[in-house]
Amino acid sequence: MDEEDERHLRGLLTLLDTARRFDQLTSGESASESWRVQASSQLAIDDARTNPHHVSHAAWNALTVAVDHLQALRGSLIQEMTANSASAVLHTHAQASLVRGVVENGARAVWLLGPDFRPLRIERRLALQAKEVKSSTKLHERMGAAPPRTEAVRLEELKQLALAAGTPADRVREALAPPQYTEIVRQAGEYSGLGDVVEAIWSVCSSLAHGDLTGTVGLLQREIVATEGNVSLTKITGAFSTLHHMTRGAVHVLDHGFALYHKRATRP
Repeated sequence: MDEEDERHLRGLLTLLDTARRFDQLTSGESASESWRVQASSQLAIDDARTNPHHVSHAAWNALTVAVDHLQALRGSLIQEMTANSASAVLHTHAQASLVRGVVENGARAVWLLGPDFRPLRIERRLALQAKEVKSSTKLHERMGAAPPRTEAVRLEELKQLALAAGTPADRVREALAPPQYTEIVRQAGEYSGLGDVVEAIWSVCSSLAHGDLTGTVGLLQREIVATEGNVSLTKITGAFSTLHHMTRGAVHVLDHGFALYHKRATRP
């Protein structure tokens, strides 16, 4: 490990240690109060208009899943840590999958809670539920099972909620279109103040998670060990700098998600 690797490892360990504050919010002693929505708060009104598909439940679930991925990242990296030393294991690809889980779920909460315009928050919550409905239908079909209620019935329920919340009839179908993660991540970057950086981190993590050569060759440390004609045999190792930068961006998004939740769930 050279001096730069050690610097990034120290920065990463410090970042993950600081991020333990999220553990207390989702699974610590204060967890039972952290997610509560105060009466007359923005989220309380949102929830009433999307009942039983509460905006707060979808946002808190996303934040909790993001923290779970962050905890798994910490566990996969740190093998032993004392006041004076630490030993860490750096994976080439798997840890990028965990960072992607933090980004995607943190971004989903930010995308859902970010708009100040209530009708948009409501439409986004119902669009997420429409996505769940369609996924559920496909899963039942693949398993040769019949869901308790048909997709048409469930989608009609969402349509009626959207109409009651003020969505014009001629754009209900558009409003309930299942969102794509590319758009969720892009808008989360705008809300969180990082702009295109969030989408870039997500793309890098996805490339590594999929084992794409774009990420593997372009972002990891490599050493050519042999050459056969025009083909190079290359040794690939992880890069603490890449993992550090990706994790820092992911934690920023997650932090913004919790801040938005607190803002929307607190009575003015």
